Amino acid sequence: MTRQHLNGSMATYETLSEEARGFGTNGYLEVARKRLLEDGGATDFVLVTRGVYEKDGTKRWTRFVTLPDDAEMRAWLAEALRRA
Repeated sequence: MTRQHLNGSMATYETLSEEARGFGTNGYLEVARKRLLEDGGATDFVLVTRGVYEKDGTKRWTRFVTLPDDAEMRAWLAEALRRA
C-alpha cells in the first residue's frame, strides 16, 4: 500500500507477517509486522488491530495501536498481558 504524507513525500507499507483470531459474533484481533518504506530508509513496526468482519466477510478495523519493533518492548507487553 502506498500513501502520501502531509509533507508530500510518498511512503509504502509492506506486510511482513500477520495473524488474526476471531472472537465473539464477528470481532477479530490481528497482529501484523509491517515495514514502512520511505526515501530515507525502512522502519519495521508491529500493528495490533481490533475490528469486525462485515457480512460479506471483509475485515473492517475499528481500533489499532502501533508498537516499535523492539524485542524488550514486545517481552514487556507479553508479560503485562499475562498479568492482566
